Amino acid sequence: MDDAVASGRKILREHSGIQMWQEYIDGPHRGRGPLLRYFVGRLDEPPQSFIAPHDAFDHFQKLTGVPAARPLPSPKPRRRRSP
Repeated sequence: MDDAVASGRKILREHSGIQMWQEYIDGPHRGRGPLLRYFVGRLDEPPQSFIAPHDAFDHFQKLTGVPAARPLPSPKPRRRRSP
């Protein structure tokens, strides 16, 4: 996974030695051009391939335990109006 820029690879997320990336796969795909695939894996193991980005993120989330979204800031307290 050292060739992060080679072959159309783009790292999308990384946490605790686990990466999620997208990569264009060249080849004869019935005239459609290159296909976009998503991968999730540890640096020292073969990655798992996904067609849909949400499936890849679900797997990434299971492996790392990262939250699905950033936590929202707590709302500002309202001022009380005096009667």
